[in-house]
Amino acid sequence: MNSNVSRTIHSALLATMLLSTASVAYAGHRRYKGVSNAYPVQRVIVRERSSAAPAVAALIGGFILGSAVASSAHPVVVHEPVYYSHPAVVYRYWDPYAGIWYDSLDECQFTYHHPRLVYVVDVNNGRHIRSLRYHHGAWHRFDD
Repeated sequence: MNSNVSRTIHSALLATMLLSTASVAYAGHRRYKGVSNAYPVQRVIVRERSSAAPAVAALIGGFILGSAVASSAHPVVVHEPVYYSHPAVVYRYWDPYAGIWYDSLDECQFTYHHPRLVYVVDVNNGRHIRSLRYHHGAWHRFDD
């Protein structure tokens, strides 16, 4: 449907441009008008000087009309699926009191029955790296 409308508009613009330049081609010819009210019959010669004004006006009008048609077209948006991979976990956090593993410190949920303490464990070899304690709103290194 869009291509048919676009094709029709382009054809109409082309026809308008051709018809407006046709009047310029005949501008240099003489025309004779007969005046029948006066006796004897007089002939009046009308000379028209050729001018590029109609061609320039048609060209400018075509650009304005073409830009108006092109700006009203709806943009095509292509949605491509985006694939996200989870970041590779290097350290995990072990709560020794509750026996729960956490992937980040933000996930750590503690009850008030035990201290807020986690062991930082390397995922590759399972070694205990350090101990952290939540105290005064931040995580601090804690030596056993």
